[in-house]
Amino acid sequence: GERAAVAGGARGVGQYNLDAYSGNNNNNNGEEGEGEDDYESLPPPVEKIYDEDHQYLVPLRHFADVKDPHRPTDTAFFFHVPRSGGSTLKDMVGKCLKLVQSSEVGVRDGHGADPILQVIEINESKYVNVDTTTVQGIQRAVDLGLATSSYADLVVSSYLHQSASLFDLHHQARAFLLLRNPIERATSMYYHRVHELGDLDPEISIEDFAQGNGIENNWMTRFLTDRMEGELTKADLEQAKDILKQKFMVGFIDDIEESIYRFMKYNRWKYAEDENQKMKEEDCVKDLAMVGSNINPNEYELPKRGTQAYALITWQTQFDTKLYEYGKELFDLQTKTYGSKERKKILKKQKKKGGKL
Repeated sequence: GERAAVAGGARGVGQYNLDAYSGNNNNNNGEEGEGEDDYESLPPPVEKIYDEDHQYLVPLRHFADVKDPHRPTDTAFFFHVPRSGGSTLKDMVGKCLKLVQSSEVGVRDGHGADPILQVIEINESKYVNVDTTTVQGIQRAVDLGLATSSYADLVVSSYLHQSASLFDLHHQARAFLLLRNPIERATSMYYHRVHELGDLDPEISIEDFAQGNGIENNWMTRFLTDRMEGELTKADLEQAKDILKQKFMVGFIDDIEESIYRFMKYNRWKYAEDENQKMKEEDCVKDLAMVGSNINPNEYELPKRGTQAYALITWQTQFDTKLYEYGKELFDLQTKTYGSKERKKILKKQKKKGGKL
């Protein structure tokens, strides 16, 4: 209907996105041409139909499956797990790769009241003037036709299910995420809230926090499945694992350079063709991988095994820990198609030995 007509007209305006796809049919660094589809010959997308046991995937049907061919109308979607390297990744995308993001930054300086979409520059990075990190902001982005505009190279949000409304059959999301050990993540969150955000009273010990005084119970499992309240079950965990497997390119905070390589390949992002510019961009990514963004300035120790804090955090993150371990399996599976040459070699050696990575 009307929306499709608007979308068709708007796409030509999104020069930012189209630039990112220039030269797409060049083989990717001489590796096998997985995903290097000829867009012209792609059949039109069709709605996915799920059986009774997989109805939980219906709300996420406009998130492309990892195995789906890449289309020029797809938009990269970074599912931001808090305290897991998200700020670093956003800086890599914005400052190093010069891609356009929609996150919380684009509504600064009153841009949250703009009547139309536009791309603005803030601190050497480009942003669409929407906030996709809040439920209210996502609705505004839907109303303004964010995905159909193709202005954003990357949409950032922690709200997976709410963000689904941004996309449709002909403008799908390609999701990826960075994982971090849940015990490290929860500990980082505690110290970040006490020292940086200041919304947690320093009187509250990490044990109090982990007992339920501020800790997030299995954040990843809940946000992947949209089960925000009540007890989680084994079935919820299995659904979260399946959503991760079907819908996500997986990366790890402690393997961020390899992860960004995969995210770039998955989303068809490329370094500049000019050699000097390319070196600058690569160095920029390497530097950020070393230093990180928004890291805790205060040194802190992780709770040790056997302590009450460790036991409590382990209990609060039991499903997320299983999901994290499963993420490692998916990461290895995704190496074949999306891993760097070095990582593929390592995986082949491991397989010959019959051992796991």
